Amino acid sequence: MSAGQIHDLGYKRYVGSRRSVATRWTVILRQELASSWKTWWRFKVWLVAAAMSTAVAAGVLYFASGKMIRLFSGLRGETIQIADGIIPLSTQWYCKIGFVVSLTLGASVVAGDVESGAFTFYFARSLRPRDYVVGKLAGLAIAMSLVMLVGPLALAGVRLGLSDDNDQLIALLPVLPKALAIGVLGTLIYAAVPLGFSALVASRRYALALWAVYYIVIGSMAQGLGLVISPAIGAIDLAESLGAIAHALFGVQLMGKHAVEPPVAAAMISIAVQVTAAIGVAFWRVRRAQQAGVGGAS
Repeated sequence: MSAGQIHDLGYKRYVGSRRSVATRWTVILRQELASSWKTWWRFKVWLVAAAMSTAVAAGVLYFASGKMIRLFSGLRGETIQIADGIIPLSTQWYCKIGFVVSLTLGASVVAGDVESGAFTFYFARSLRPRDYVVGKLAGLAIAMSLVMLVGPLALAGVRLGLSDDNDQLIALLPVLPKALAIGVLGTLIYAAVPLGFSALVASRRYALALWAVYYIVIGSMAQGLGLVISPAIGAIDLAESLGAIAHALFGVQLMGKHAVEPPVAAAMISIAVQVTAAIGVAFWRVRRAQQAGVGGAS
């Protein structure tokens, strides 16, 4: 009887490129961006709306350059040019569009995956909770930046282009980092906070409703209480906080019935607390889903 033999059945070891474990989150990022771009009404139409708002604001900048405005006053009470108030004033329109985009993209991300059982698929492939949260957050931030960041930067570029001479151009250069700061803050708000609300419940419908109620109803109540009790309470409203920071950065102040705004310090604290809490809730929900599912990575 011949001795047993081991025959080569065609096995060949993997010789392709091996990606680092640290890049797993990029797979989630690409999936989120691809999902966001699939249908017209999910993101594309609101991107067009943001572009139209930017075009209108740029037109106002061009035709009203050099004229004075009474809606805004300088921090010391002086009347300022319309061009100096357009960028902070446009923040409210970007906030409206950003909120709608957060409803179509961010407010149901985690809830949708929980509801559909997608986490079983994710964690069976050794995906860590932080990879999922970072990937989803980065994908939403990239999409949201096209609404909240590109527009203000474009308006800042138009403002610089309307400078009368080189001296004025140099004096106006800080407009760019100010617009960048507002855009980054807005992107963070409308990407992170809805993501946190999407992790609070396991139903897409309830997650959307919860985020809408918080943003519209609770935010409006905070504004009202800020008028009668303390302006700092109004900082709970995310759009109000972003507007207050924008006005302070550009050195302008609303006049009339809209003059009561939350202090900048309260606005910054409110945004930081809400964004941090939202990311924490998202990580908690995903971690829980990993522990309850199959597979997973530490």
